[in-house]
Amino acid sequence: MTAYPGRVPQQAYAWARGHPVMADGLLGLVLLACSTDQLRISPVTTALAAATVNALLALAVALRRRATVAAFGMVAVLGLAQAVFGFRAYGGAAVPALQPTMTDAAIVVLLAALAARRPRRESLAGLALCLVGSGIAIYGWAFARSSAGLLLLAVVALSATFTAAWVLGDSAALRRARYLSLEERLASAERTADLARTRAQAVEESAARLRRIERDLHDGAQVRLTALAMTLGEIKETVSGQAAPAGVLALASQAHQTAKDTLAELRDLARGIHPPALDRGLDPALHALTETSGMPVSLDIVIAARPSPAIEAIVYFSAAELLANATKHAGASRVTITVRSTGQGGVRLTVADDGAGGALVTDGGGLAGLRERVGTVDGHMCIDSPAGGPTIVTIDLPGHA
Repeated sequence: MTAYPGRVPQQAYAWARGHPVMADGLLGLVLLACSTDQLRISPVTTALAAATVNALLALAVALRRRATVAAFGMVAVLGLAQAVFGFRAYGGAAVPALQPTMTDAAIVVLLAALAARRPRRESLAGLALCLVGSGIAIYGWAFARSSAGLLLLAVVALSATFTAAWVLGDSAALRRARYLSLEERLASAERTADLARTRAQAVEESAARLRRIERDLHDGAQVRLTALAMTLGEIKETVSGQAAPAGVLALASQAHQTAKDTLAELRDLARGIHPPALDRGLDPALHALTETSGMPVSLDIVIAARPSPAIEAIVYFSAAELLANATKHAGASRVTITVRSTGQGGVRLTVADDGAGGALVTDGGGLAGLRERVGTVDGHMCIDSPAGGPTIVTIDLPGHA
């Protein structure tokens, strides 16, 4: 495939990002290769020493991602040695093996890497060390160069180079931190959405399971128990019309009453699991609830769209709990139940009574359990119950779990 000239830099950059270790090693080799002409000095031992120094600088570049601090420390030590002994400081003889070469650009590369990969306090210390080292080098170089203009240019150039390298590395660290923070936020939002979907599925499945249990009780156990009660009633009628052994009629009557009591308890249990009227919606279910109340109840329901079965069940049982509290504990003479649609398909239940007030949420109490039930679908419950009444409880629920 033909590589267009404009794509070559992009492809090279992509390759470098995909192979960072190889790219760093290649950069070190390039810096070392640029210094080959400067390493042709005599005698051979001096040339080998100079080559060793430059090879260590190139090696530090290759290791700048794996061991940033150690690589920078090695470059800093070599750089300070070059600054002190590589120039004719105080008129003395310079060490040929420590003469600066193109490979010394590794100091700039390592400073940028330190600023990009380490905390700012460490990178600022590295910048200060580089500036001190450049000051020592310029001070020693002053004995070999008498031009004040060149000295000033060297001071400005080195200071600007090291500062620019630090700024570039630090800005790269900030960009990486923002990128990682964005990734973390996205991952957190995704986890939250997954948890919300899992919770909603669990709530809806639980509501469906309760409806199935109620149907099984209604269509199975209740039917058989009703048949048993009818059979015992017939036995009772038959025994009462004939001469039977003593106690048989009493046993038949007791068995018949026990069957009827058990049937009534089973019906109450089934309604507590899932009221059958809820299958037709909140309106008929709440009307059936208020009709069994021992006090006058005003019911006002206006909802735009039918909520999910799980939300309907929470609204129903919340109204039942609050109605029972008003009857048993508040001493109320009248209760008002209002159901309204809210934004985004939500439902608001408001139950107000004219009782004594002072309702509090206590551990293990009915209101605490009600708040937990509402909280399972991210609903909210607000209680306004001053001493002397009235008590107003408002529950906001989403349209779906």
